[in-house]
Amino acid sequence: MNSRAARVYTIRAKKTLLTTGGYGNNKNLLTDTYKNTLYYGPVSSTGDGLQMAQKLGVKTQLLEYGKRYPNGIEVAPGKAKSTIYANVGAFDQAGILVSRDGLRFVNEKASNRHILDPMLQQKGGMAYVFMDQKSWEGFYKRLPETGVSHEDADKYLAANGKSAPIFVKGATLEEAAKLAGINAENLKATVAKYNSFVKAQKDADFGRPVQYMKAEIAAQGPYYIVEQKPRFATTMGGVCTDDHLNLIQSNGKVIPNLYGAGELVGGVMGDDSPAGANVGWALTSGRVAADAIAEAIKAGK
Repeated sequence: MNSRAARVYTIRAKKTLLTTGGYGNNKNLLTDTYKNTLYYGPVSSTGDGLQMAQKLGVKTQLLEYGKRYPNGIEVAPGKAKSTIYANVGAFDQAGILVSRDGLRFVNEKASNRHILDPMLQQKGGMAYVFMDQKSWEGFYKRLPETGVSHEDADKYLAANGKSAPIFVKGATLEEAAKLAGINAENLKATVAKYNSFVKAQKDADFGRPVQYMKAEIAAQGPYYIVEQKPRFATTMGGVCTDDHLNLIQSNGKVIPNLYGAGELVGGVMGDDSPAGANVGWALTSGRVAADAIAEAIKAGK
């Protein structure tokens, strides 16, 4: 333990711009929902800037929200990596999403939000990608795009369901289901039903687009199952600002010379965001704040 006292610095500036990111890696600032959601964001997102601003009485909003995705695997306790692009490789073949009960519950090609909401209603609030050999090959090929190396995937698969994350391989459907803790009888019926939809070229249950129903799930194994848990990195709430990104207090007054940008600023897109929008906001808000600061300095303010 470092016994030296903390050192306090006083830095004087004409203008100060806070761009300290979010608070996803600080459980003390999260609601129970997000405390129990896997985190995959930067370790630096500890909410330091938010807490500094709150000491100044800055107004905040939507602190209870984060951007959740439905395709996480638990690579360490409470920590996630994503299989989002690997899932595409599986669904391009014959991969399907099922619950612990062995049932499909959603169009696998729906948006993340439209997969997440019904997934949270399933047992354990999670799902599984069920794959035959060709679907697994599509999944495995694209895993590195999401930050999961083939070496790690091989290690997870070697554990075969004995430890997290759940990656299992079975010679038969029943064996794979048992290893993953999924209802085998229901899964068998689900596969038969899905294959009938492929033959008919119509998903009568969930409307999976026909261009992603090119192949039936193989009648012979091996079969693979991979867990899917909610994950988040970006917090959606934060401080409030005016149009020039000056921070404002709860009473509506602007705090002179103090600006914010990026994830620190909350409520830009409500409780969710389109793909890539948070990156766009970081770039845009940084530019707007910098321009406002430059104009204010130029005007002698």
